[in-house]
Amino acid sequence: MFTISKKGTVMALLAICGFIFISACENKVDYKEAQKQVLATHDKVMTDGGKGEDKEMQFNALLKSGLKKIKTSQPALDTAAARVQIISLNKKLSDADDQMESWMHAYNNDFKGKTDQETLDYFNDQKTKVAKLDSLYQSALKLSDEYLKQLDIKPAAAAMAPDDKMKM
Repeated sequence: MFTISKKGTVMALLAICGFIFISACENKVDYKEAQKQVLATHDKVMTDGGKGEDKEMQFNALLKSGLKKIKTSQPALDTAAARVQIISLNKKLSDADDQMESWMHAYNNDFKGKTDQETLDYFNDQKTKVAKLDSLYQSALKLSDEYLKQLDIKPAAAAMAPDDKMKM
């Protein structure tokens, strides 16, 4: 018959407890990587937001007097249609900015009382939301750049003062 000593029983229990402890540590949910991804995408979207503001200023300058200047070099330009297109593009840029601001106001960085899994779930949800914002900005910026190119205006001119943006 097989007998286990007290020392053997204690050693077996310690081994089991050690295994459980190590397993628990290895399976710990790490939300920090998800948090980093959210913040990295946020930073990119903020940069895109700055580009969007530059485009809005450029479009506003076009609406103010720039279309008249372009009409002299492009007589076939339908300024009424151009005005409608510019207003539409400005709205897309503005909507992206508004949604970004709404997301930032709703963003919560306080996780006291939350489990690591709940925090990870929150960041995974935020990754989805900020990725949608990124897509929204990318689409609006691409459409804006394409339209400026149609008007023979270099999108890179966005770094110039509003009056200088009209030069071709």
